[in-house]
Parts: sequence; C-alpha cells; structure tokens
Amino acid sequence: MPVIGEWSNPAIKRCIGKQAYRGIRIAEKVAQRDSLRTGELIIAYQCFDCGRFHVGHADRCQHIVRQQVERRGYSLPTACPHCGGPISEERRIAARESGNRNVYCSKKCQRKGGKKARHARRAELAQDYAAWFKQ
Repeated sequence: MPVIGEWSNPAIKRCIGKQAYRGIRIAEKVAQRDSLRTGELIIAYQCFDCGRFHVGHADRCQHIVRQQVERRGYSLPTACPHCGGPISEERRIAARESGNRNVYCSKKCQRKGGKKARHARRAELAQDYAAWFKQ
C-alpha cells in the first residue's frame, strides 16, 4: 500500500533541540560536568534514531544499577595487574561507575592483559573438554 501525502520522520522530531556529539568520550565529559554542576545523575547515551550521542537525565533503572555498583563494596586495585604500574584515579572511577573489576593503567596493558586472560580461559576450557571426553 503506497504512502499518500508527505511523510514526516519522527526521529527528526525527537532529536530537535538536543545537542548531538560525534563521540561517546566527549558526551561523557559533558555529562560528568553537568552532573557535578547540577548534583543530578546525567548520562551520555547513543541515540537510536540519529546514531549520535546525546546527554540527558538518567532514568530510574540507571539509578538502580549505579546504586548496586556502589553497594558491592569491592575495592579496585591501585597497581596494574599486567605491568605493575600505578592506575590513575580517573581510570579507577570509570571502572567503578561501569561496574568493571578489571582495571589496567593504560589501553595497551588492557589489550595485553585481556589477551592473556582469554588465552588462560581457553586453555582451561580445553582441559575441561578433554576431561569430559575421557569419561
């Protein structure tokens, strides 16, 4: 059935008036700055309609997730598990906010440490399969 008349894109209407950012890092910096300024939880998110990143107030489920991360009570390491170097407070805060327990001093160590961990998991899985097939 053909569409008769002029079609208006609802995605354009939802994004009007919102500042769009090209990258998540820029949007997260703006969100963090605005959160500190207002005292409310403001987050960065990728828009389903335009594919860019916007900043806005967190909904209830995002508040709950962040409260659960804070309640877990685990402490993050201060030394990099890969090279032993110090981990910056900024990286530790980002890891705590995202709920990630694996923190490295740099992206390079994160790649290498992740690769090392993947190899260890695969070796353990291969041993489990070998033991299972022996039965």
